[in-house]
Amino acid sequence: MTARQRHPRTPAEAREAATEAKLIAEPLAQEGEAAPTHETIHQSCHDLLRVSAGLESLLLLLELQADEQAANNGLHALLAPLKQQLDQAVNRVQALY
Repeated sequence: MTARQRHPRTPAEAREAATEAKLIAEPLAQEGEAAPTHETIHQSCHDLLRVSAGLESLLLLLELQADEQAANNGLHALLAPLKQQLDQAVNRVQALY
């Protein structure tokens, strides 16, 4: 599943997706491991997709609240390119995987 396949449609779905996005706390390579293993790469892609889904949720919430606060437009303008770069990086890694 790519990050683009998961697109919340309502504020409730966006909040639910945001709560699913967990912090990535583990390093990519474990200590003493010369190169990342197949499983490590797979888990890292999964973690990046969760981060991307969380960013997508934030962007959707900003769009839904755009009428209420003009400051949200600035946040959206900052977050949208970051999410696009993250999605492109994940897609490149998945293509190698």
